[in-house]
Amino acid sequence: MTKRSKLLSMPWYRDQLKKAVSPIIATLEPILGVKVERFFVQRMKTKWGSCNHKACSIRLNTELAKKPKECLEYTIVHEMTHLLEPTHNVRFITLMDQFMPFWQFCKDKLNQLPVRHEEWAY
Repeated sequence: MTKRSKLLSMPWYRDQLKKAVSPIIATLEPILGVKVERFFVQRMKTKWGSCNHKACSIRLNTELAKKPKECLEYTIVHEMTHLLEPTHNVRFITLMDQFMPFWQFCKDKLNQLPVRHEEWAY
């Protein structure tokens, strides 16, 4: 894949991810008891997602569009849980266990995959 074709495909992945994320967030908000005010999809070099708990917003890596759906769901649950607990402490882990009992499996699966698609050999 050429550099140009990679750049041209980014808006398509971003749009696909935005379409997939909205219903997942809507389903999870009443379960987690939080409200996501805004979510962003952008190209990220080292992270799958991030959260601004003060602004109640989450940011997701565009590359999640290329990963299995359970990896996307795990990332969304993870970032939404940060709206309740900003750190990765015992409370955060307890909440993750409550909201997504198989989260560790999804985390391990996601972390075995490259963050950026370009890392794959063609």
